[in-house]
Amino acid sequence: MMAMPLVLVTVVFGKEEAAKLEVLDCIYALDPNAHFLEHKYGGLLILETEIASDAAAEAIERYPTSQVFKVMPVDSAVKAEVGAIVCEVLRLVPQSQSSVSVVCQRRGRAIASSHDLEVEVGSELKSRGHIIDLENPQLVVRIDIIGERATISVRPPASYFIKRRGN
Repeated sequence: MMAMPLVLVTVVFGKEEAAKLEVLDCIYALDPNAHFLEHKYGGLLILETEIASDAAAEAIERYPTSQVFKVMPVDSAVKAEVGAIVCEVLRLVPQSQSSVSVVCQRRGRAIASSHDLEVEVGSELKSRGHIIDLENPQLVVRIDIIGERATISVRPPASYFIKRRGN
């Protein structure tokens, strides 16, 4: 489980320091104590904040940036093990039937295959009555493997922000 809310931010590779300043400028008024967690993967920032991850993501999306690509609020973080990930996804996804898409981005080798994890999680969701819909899902289950940890987000597709350069 997470101690504080997290937001994943993908940025221009090699421009992480400039992107950190942009992101902190976007949310400083809401959380002057926000900071980034260290890791070894380029092009990715992990923002830890005292405000809700959705509010932080919306603030970043709202302001112009030049180094930020995607902004993804996080619901939970677990050890990067298939069983732990599947259990946490099942806990996070509402029990009422919905159409879902599962997307996994892997950084590191803790999980052998992003595709195999997507299939495993999708099969578990399907066995519980959910419909797998890759084109127009009601919910997107996003799993990011970052070294030995996995972050999980379960949201409508519009809750993941993709920024255009200069926006």
